[in-house]
Amino acid sequence: MKLTHRFQIPYDKDIYTKLKTKQMEVGRVWSDIVQYGNDYYRIFKLWIPKSDLEKMTKQVYELHCHTVQAIVAKYNVNRMATLRRRKSGDIRAKYSWKGKRFYTIPYKRAGMVVSKQKIILKHYRYEMDVKDLLLTCNKKVKKLNDYIEIPNLAQEDISNISYGEIVYKNGYYWFHYVVEVSEKKINMVFKPAGCDLGEIHSLAIGTEDKALIISGRAIRAIKQYRAKALAELSKKMSRCKKGTKKWEVYSQACQRIKTKSRHQIDYLIHKSTKEAIDFLIKEKVSDLVIGDPTGIEKGTKRDPRKRKNRTRRQQLSIWSYGELKEKLEYKCKLNGIKNHFVSESYTSQDCPFCGGRHFSNGRRFICSVQKTEIHREVNGAQNICRKKFRLAVRPVDVLFKQPVWYRRKVSPNKKA
Repeated sequence: MKLTHRFQIPYDKDIYTKLKTKQMEVGRVWSDIVQYGNDYYRIFKLWIPKSDLEKMTKQVYELHCHTVQAIVAKYNVNRMATLRRRKSGDIRAKYSWKGKRFYTIPYKRAGMVVSKQKIILKHYRYEMDVKDLLLTCNKKVKKLNDYIEIPNLAQEDISNISYGEIVYKNGYYWFHYVVEVSEKKINMVFKPAGCDLGEIHSLAIGTEDKALIISGRAIRAIKQYRAKALAELSKKMSRCKKGTKKWEVYSQACQRIKTKSRHQIDYLIHKSTKEAIDFLIKEKVSDLVIGDPTGIEKGTKRDPRKRKNRTRRQQLSIWSYGELKEKLEYKCKLNGIKNHFVSESYTSQDCPFCGGRHFSNGRRFICSVQKTEIHREVNGAQNICRKKFRLAVRPVDVLFKQPVWYRRKVSPNKKA
């Protein structure tokens, strides 16, 4: 199993200057590729093949050849993904059309030399004249080696690294790398569980007799505050001329709010999924069935009953169920728990007691036939599991939890 980890590169003027130069060179590669692709489509009404793009960008830029190939591969993946979305009916999906001044620097395994103390990022420089460029592409050009050394601050053995990227974020450069991690293979007794993703309760996991409900109100509160703050700042920016000092102040404030909220949300999602995995390991669950709510927000504008409910539309648009699903999936694989995905349609309305379908009253689901009560989220999680496996109807002990928040820094002089 492949995982992506990262570490921050300490500030060094020489290293940061070189990385910034290479970022601009990668941005030039991306801009040229986008222009080649768009011009080719205008003339021939076809997309340029990936092999032709690799030939056109060969031995032209001051980058490692595999780095240029990785940029071409990124463009090709982006183009194919947009094509699939447009074929599925998403008319808002657009092909890459805009150039970039700076871009993330990708490195394949052949473009790196990894040791315990440092990582050498390979680059090339070519000595060529304009006449050489206008002649044949098969003519050999003198190639000079170039490299950038960064300290290896990874807290693990990365000798099996397969891919890396230099990413600029919050004033610092980060090294993201992909490593191969062995999955745990545990022979456990078959015991299924269901997982219902939600907004107020981010995760609800239910087995036959026990359930865990993790609150998602903190995540929702951060997103609502971010939306209100950005709306106020955008209103103020609209009254200023773009590029003025006041406009730049508001723009930097928007970036600070986005960065801080993004870090807080990532932290809470990580803690929520960790709580869920700890519960699954404690209950010795072998198979987890996750409800997939993809497409829940589609068609709400065309529905006259939901058109006026703007608050609900905003809640659905900022609901990060995709991140929860991805992190829960890879953490289950690391701990030897099998994943299954099913549609979560009508799982909160199906009654496990009488087999009918009822609407829930708030957070309580009450069977109108047998007058039996169960928590709505637990009922949804168990019904998700029943779409794949059999699950007996038994009394359930429900455990409510909040994701652990940041630890506050205590002054060393202050007594605990």
